[in-house]
Amino acid sequence: MSLTGLPNILHGIQSRSSWQQRCQYLLIVEKWSDIVGESVAKQSCPMGVYQKALQVAVSNSVWSQALSFERVRILAKVNALFGNSDTLAIADIHFSTAKWATQQQDLKERKVVAEDHPSYLPAIATEQTKNQRKPNLKINKLETLKPPETASEAFQRWQDVMKLRTNQMPKCPRCDRPALNGEMSRWQMCRVCAIEHLFNQGSKIGS
Repeated sequence: MSLTGLPNILHGIQSRSSWQQRCQYLLIVEKWSDIVGESVAKQSCPMGVYQKALQVAVSNSVWSQALSFERVRILAKVNALFGNSDTLAIADIHFSTAKWATQQQDLKERKVVAEDHPSYLPAIATEQTKNQRKPNLKINKLETLKPPETASEAFQRWQDVMKLRTNQMPKCPRCDRPALNGEMSRWQMCRVCAIEHLFNQGSKIGS
């Protein structure tokens, strides 16, 4: 039996209409606010591409009607993303309020799940309290720093970031080590203590 090369496999996947529609959709989602503007983007959301028609959820019937009047102009901007490719061109746009509530609920649930999960790592606050020891790295200038040139510099930068992060974490009441907010919310202790205390205790009861 002859083996199929990876380039041939990838070409076969990319030539499928479902793959092309997915790529179309992701590009449209990425550029949607540029296409319709920030204010309109807050009231509408592309939901998918089906048989060369872009499905867009809108917040209410007023927006649906207003965007329908602008359908030709929006369609031209969408197709400009794909250049002169006839195979990727979108033929029509459908605006509907039917999926707006579902889409908003999905976004809300994804946000809640992410932030409440024990492994969720919140952003580092830029302000430090007087009692906190400030590391050498200024966190508000992280984005402007050049990439580290040596392993030692990279390690020092990572160490400074970790100092900032651990200083802002709550303390586990059992071991006094820094814990994530999600761990404290779910178990009232860090994950290490949860494994040692809660999970081990449950296994003993089961046995």
